[in-house]
Amino acid sequence: MDRQTQRKVKIIEKTFESIKRDNKGITNVSLLRVAEELSMPYEELTSFFLTLEDIYLNEQTRSNRKLQSYIDSGLTKVKTANDAKYLFENTIRLFVEELPEYADVVWAATPFLPKCLEERIRMKAYLKKTFKRIIKKGWPGKIESVLDRQTDLVVLSFYGLYEYCARTKKKDRKVIIEDFINMLNLHLQDRLFF
Repeated sequence: MDRQTQRKVKIIEKTFESIKRDNKGITNVSLLRVAEELSMPYEELTSFFLTLEDIYLNEQTRSNRKLQSYIDSGLTKVKTANDAKYLFENTIRLFVEELPEYADVVWAATPFLPKCLEERIRMKAYLKKTFKRIIKKGWPGKIESVLDRQTDLVVLSFYGLYEYCARTKKKDRKVIIEDFINMLNLHLQDRLFF
């Protein structure tokens, strides 16, 4: 990790640490305060981020890009139904395992920050499109309306898992992931009904 990236990561971590420590949310933390806590010139901090919303957006897009890259790369290698199921399951594992300790702070504000809401809408559309492709390959034989409904429920469940795991300690997430994957596998085995 280069020096610029290290500084950026420190800013992000300190911002979310400050928000969690005060337990009063985003309104009581300022970039000036974060710069002071880091003993960093304010101008240097603002060379990375101009607003707190930019920090939230950075975390959200970083996570989304990593997930997208994994899915897109995996889709090029999918040849069989088992390949698709493996990609689907490992996408869920990667998503939850990569959530930082401060995921709860990110989750709490992103639905209310305009730039973050736009990114969330974009990512949901991406997940709907790609999960539909994965489900179609991994659990073939579904009629289109069932495929659409199941895809919508998977995306909804995926974000529910995110919200739940964001509030759960990292060490407790592993069991939740496997239970979630088993639940979705049972759901997706049904070709005609839920």
